[in-house]
Amino acid sequence: MGGDKKLLTGGHVITMDDELGDMPQGAVLIEGDRIAAVSPSAQTFAGVDAERLDVSGATVLPGLIDSHRHTWLSLLRGASADQSLVEFLATTFHGIGSILRADELGTAATVGALDALDCGTTTILDCCDCVDSPAHADAGIEALRATGIRFVYAYGMQAYDVRPPAFTGHADRLADARRVRDEHFPGDSGLGRMAMLYGDFGLSPFADTAAEIRTARDLGILGASHTGAATGSVLLRGLRELHHHRLLLPGHLHIHCPALDADEWRLIAETGGKVTIAPETEMQMAMGHPPLRAALDHGLAPALSTDIVCVGTGDLFAQMRLALQFQRCMDHDVAHRAGTMPVTVGLGVRDALRWATRNSAEALGLGTRIGSLTPGKQADVIVVAPHTELVRSSHRAGSAVLQTTAADVRTVLVDGVYRKRDGQLVGQDLAAVRNRANTALDRIEEAARALPRPGHAELRDWFAQAERQASVHFAQACAQPAGGREEPGASQPG
Repeated sequence: MGGDKKLLTGGHVITMDDELGDMPQGAVLIEGDRIAAVSPSAQTFAGVDAERLDVSGATVLPGLIDSHRHTWLSLLRGASADQSLVEFLATTFHGIGSILRADELGTAATVGALDALDCGTTTILDCCDCVDSPAHADAGIEALRATGIRFVYAYGMQAYDVRPPAFTGHADRLADARRVRDEHFPGDSGLGRMAMLYGDFGLSPFADTAAEIRTARDLGILGASHTGAATGSVLLRGLRELHHHRLLLPGHLHIHCPALDADEWRLIAETGGKVTIAPETEMQMAMGHPPLRAALDHGLAPALSTDIVCVGTGDLFAQMRLALQFQRCMDHDVAHRAGTMPVTVGLGVRDALRWATRNSAEALGLGTRIGSLTPGKQADVIVVAPHTELVRSSHRAGSAVLQTTAADVRTVLVDGVYRKRDGQLVGQDLAAVRNRANTALDRIEEAARALPRPGHAELRDWFAQAERQASVHFAQACAQPAGGREEPGASQPG
């Protein structure tokens, strides 16, 4: 690809680079897998021999970055549309997680990655809870790689009630994570990287949680957790206990976080943690308010994510819009409750763009590689334009955030390679993918009919038992001597 050059001209370029800014009639030169140069005028590249793409009237952006997405649930579109977190965990999550076959997980990963690309998302953190066997991990990674998306594969430590189990215990899972690192991610090149998705805090014995965090540190990979995702509950908390054992390491990515108190937010900030927020699932599933303001007030740079398409949309543009307008409403409510009317809007559309680009890149440890149209970074570029444009936009960033949908994404380049062109995904046999996906869904839905269907009282009992278990695990953690101090920055991925 070294001699492959592409030149995008005539579009409104939003670089997301503070020094470069916007270029209303800009040009982006791509050489191979890198952004070679960005200029306010195509005349700068008059003598350059390159494939020229006239994107006049369109908006050129860095590829969006989804910093928390579960592709293994991508076959179940809308399945949990009316479920709370408790219902989802007790039925969809634990139920499907116990019956999903390795080949079906691979198909789901394919569908999830292609859905992301179609929506202009060029990088995902794939939170693969469902590693029911080594074959499940292999299938998910191979499927992601075949789509051409940039990805961070988070090997999940969740254990489901699989019969017969492929792993005899927690140590087997940790050993397989090391295998995956060695076999699939031996170096620091290519589109894929590895991470670890820790078992849910409180539900796992604390010794297991500690072993997971130390393994991720030793492997030099990103560590992530679903943190504080149940307001009013002890579940998914444990930050004080982790800090007591020096296990809140720099770079730890905390997902959701609406339940956290001020001390817990302070711990994340002081230990160099990162935060990603999934507004749609947080609001629907009664997790609490998406904590954008809490993150900002504690000096954190919130990232953005779609989470699961069995609840909401995999379109990160929609999540930007939802997150921004929700937080504006909450900020305005402060003035309303004081009996006044706000005269300005605080958060702007560029804040939302930052959440889905630069902040998410930093959250994944990839801030020097992606997240802006900066020369030298990877050529992850998207072009958006309304499919029926009757009048031009008067505010390009505003239209990008508040009015763009997947249908408006015309071109997607990942590492300089076309993944969507002229509004259509390329390089994939979509008919074959569709056939595999629906065949897999037929089998999953049939198997799911045999799963238990807990009623309201049973759900409450299930959740109460989980909370009691978490209280015991956290109490045991506090009773143990504090762990040794970790070296600063030890867990930060490169």
